[in-house]
Amino acid sequence: MDILNQPAKSTSLPDAVCKKKFIFNSSMPRSGSELIQVILSQNPDIYGSPNSPLLEYQFNARKGYHLPEVMSQDPELMFNAFIKMCGNMAQSYYSSITEKPIIIDKNRAWLDYYDWVEQWNTDTKIICMVRDLRSILASMERIYRANRHAPIGPDNPQEIANMTVVGRINYWIQNRPIGLGLERILNSLQSDIGEKMLFVRYEDLLKSPQETMNNIYSYIKEEPFEHDFSKIEKTVYENTILYGPYGDHKVKPKLAEFKEKDWSDVYNDEIADYIKKNVSWYYEVFKY
Repeated sequence: MDILNQPAKSTSLPDAVCKKKFIFNSSMPRSGSELIQVILSQNPDIYGSPNSPLLEYQFNARKGYHLPEVMSQDPELMFNAFIKMCGNMAQSYYSSITEKPIIIDKNRAWLDYYDWVEQWNTDTKIICMVRDLRSILASMERIYRANRHAPIGPDNPQEIANMTVVGRINYWIQNRPIGLGLERILNSLQSDIGEKMLFVRYEDLLKSPQETMNNIYSYIKEEPFEHDFSKIEKTVYENTILYGPYGDHKVKPKLAEFKEKDWSDVYNDEIADYIKKNVSWYYEVFKY
């Protein structure tokens, strides 16, 4: 009997185990995902993680699902044991990190595994920060231009690849991390996952910060908290050097003012229109 093809069972964790409430931040790159973590962390009840390894830890446990020691036992018993282990793993991991009761765990891959996560974390909430794709790609291009002294790619003179602005745009749209983020969002929209998520536009956060935060609190079913957008401080340690130039997670001490066409210092209108035309579904869904 193939354990992987067994129907999902209802596996709520015992009350004694469910000590912390989990919310998941699974956002587009360069969209303010770290910023929203830091702002939420101003709430004394909320721990906003840096990039979290929790999902990767669970991936490694998931690899053992095909072991003979698993396959030789009762499928339902093994399924329930694995799901409860995932929930207990999350609780144990964060019990050593923070005493705060609400966890906002940040990992861009949570979007891919909503159905699995919901089995050990009922009523799963996922926050997905989005941003005008022209602005996201402009941010990537600025980093590229600021690091011409270092071989960070994606240009490849040997293969004459990604040597132009449009070439790099096409590369990022089709590859990690931008292309992968787009695929994850599109998949959520094509399934019922998108209806259970909260998409937060970065631009709305800049224009109406407290209103945007109130919408988040309503979504996660918590009382609103009055945030200070003039004093933003990252209080969790994270060595961002490990993520390279494109993975810089620094935040400014004050919320930036909204700026129309904040990509205009990088792209002209023709290139900006090219981006919008080539990922038209994104602009239609998020009304950019």
